[in-house]
Amino acid sequence: MRNLRFTFFTFFTMSLLMSQSVDELPSESSFGISRWSYDGFSYADFGTQEQHSYFSVMYRLSPKLQAELQGFYDTYRTADIFDISLRLKWYPSEKMYLFSGVGLQIEQKKVLGESPVLSMPMRVLNGVGYELNEAMQLEAVHDLNFNANSSGSNGIPSLLKVKGKYRF
Repeated sequence: MRNLRFTFFTFFTMSLLMSQSVDELPSESSFGISRWSYDGFSYADFGTQEQHSYFSVMYRLSPKLQAELQGFYDTYRTADIFDISLRLKWYPSEKMYLFSGVGLQIEQKKVLGESPVLSMPMRVLNGVGYELNEAMQLEAVHDLNFNANSSGSNGIPSLLKVKGKYRF
């Protein structure tokens, strides 16, 4: 009976995959620039069994205003961290932007012999960014955490971060 189910499932899946048609996307010049864009990466460190991933989904509300949903998931030996933030970006010039938003970080600590401890600090993000070109971006972020204690891995109440991103 199991072999019959597996055979049916395989046949059904293959027939669905083979019946899909490939649609060509219209060129951006015919509809203008798309309002949606996304970015992301993921990698694993097999030596330490850690995983790191990041995503960003942006929606252009107007030529100078953009909504962005960002998130990352990191696994470490002592904790798993999932971070998500929603922010609005305003471009006063072509390459510089100001942003403000809120974020939530979920940290699940791994302690041997005990049940996992879960902490959820909320925060407000404000900052400025500059896009040097399409591949390089710099950002200064003020990260103000609420309901965070200083004992957590990322529990600093107020943090100023300077970060960069290089796309290749």
